[in-house]
Amino acid sequence: MPNPLQVSVVGLGPIGLAAAKAVVADPQMTLAGLVDVSPDLVGSSPVDGWPKVTETLQAADVAIVCTTSDFDKMEPLLRAAAGQKTHVVSSCEEMLWPTYRHADLAKELDAVATEAGVAFLGTGVNPGFVLDTLPVVLSSMVLEVSAVRARRRVDAGTRRKPLQAKVGATMTVEAFDERRRAGTIGHRGMAESVALVASGLGRTVEAGSVEETLEPVVAKAATPSALGEIAPGQVAGIHNVGRWRGDGLDVELDLIMSVGWDDPHDAVELDGPVPLRMKLDGGTPGDSATVAALVNAARVLPHINPGIRTMLDLGRQPAARSSA
Repeated sequence: MPNPLQVSVVGLGPIGLAAAKAVVADPQMTLAGLVDVSPDLVGSSPVDGWPKVTETLQAADVAIVCTTSDFDKMEPLLRAAAGQKTHVVSSCEEMLWPTYRHADLAKELDAVATEAGVAFLGTGVNPGFVLDTLPVVLSSMVLEVSAVRARRRVDAGTRRKPLQAKVGATMTVEAFDERRRAGTIGHRGMAESVALVASGLGRTVEAGSVEETLEPVVAKAATPSALGEIAPGQVAGIHNVGRWRGDGLDVELDLIMSVGWDDPHDAVELDGPVPLRMKLDGGTPGDSATVAALVNAARVLPHINPGIRTMLDLGRQPAARSSA
């Protein structure tokens, strides 16, 4: 039997803790370290028998990182990981396709990772699968695609409290609009998902070319949430759309995450000479799927080419996967 994969988890919010539990439960993995900057956590162990939390990354085979949505804020940790020969998989939304917003930094960190012989990957349920990787995988069953329309409808009431806050639950519409103008609310990674879809279908999305819209979903009736009751007229969630057109391809990705949404589902529609339609009733469960994406990718990273990788790369390279 091969030695267990040594895995560290960085960022001990709900997703990070759930990822750590999944690592501990996997006989082919060992929880090698826990990292967080919170003074309430450093020096303690969240669970008896787990490593104590440190402020800095310890050497491991792979680090699962759940800390930030911004790729540029990942730079210090990625450099430290490369110095320790540690692969990194992260839920950082911009890391799904970092060249869209941070082309120069992505090129630089790709060289750092390549020289160190490690891989860096951004993934998750969305971005990472439902609105981007899944449409590309489905497109492998046809020879020509002229349009991609993917939608995700999420009852945010089934998700963790931080996500409900992220989509503006209990806010007034005026407060939502103010934070939208400041760019401090809503889903992250929509443009990156569009860029991944287009690349998977042989096109290139230039920086700034994705059109995005973000609107509040307003409650029509009193709705319970983890943040308190949402009154009629208050914000229950977000409606975020990303659109791009070029080189004979139209891409539209449509996301609603709203507390109390009564028809959760995921759907993909591909247009072309042979159109395809797919719908997942109930939708992909976001929190558990994000953890699964991170932990499953951690198994793969030591077996793929080094550098900054994307979800498109995982299907192009041989990877050793356990049966666990």
